[in-house]
Amino acid sequence: MMKETFGEYIHNLRIEHGLTLTKLAAALDIDQSTLSKIENLKRSVPEEIIPKLSKFFKIDIKQLEKEYYSEKIADILYREEDNKDLIKLAEEKAKYFRIKKLQQGTIKF
Repeated sequence: MMKETFGEYIHNLRIEHGLTLTKLAAALDIDQSTLSKIENLKRSVPEEIIPKLSKFFKIDIKQLEKEYYSEKIADILYREEDNKDLIKLAEEKAKYFRIKKLQQGTIKF
């Protein structure tokens, strides 16, 4: 589990692997300036680079997705003072979405 932001995590991976901003940006198919902003927390991580990060660094994609989404949720909770009610409501909606998806999956033509 990460104790850093996703942008810091990407920065640390890049440094550990001895990569330049240019080289990693090219591998992720993004501009060098975009990667720099991500690493410096001036821009959020685009979801579409998660599979590319996983493949490039040979990291489990499910773990990267969990870290990515948990950061998104944490950011929302950080800004919301009464976040316990927000968490409860989100859990209820997730259950509802699962039920609706299940119901849709049982439709036969």
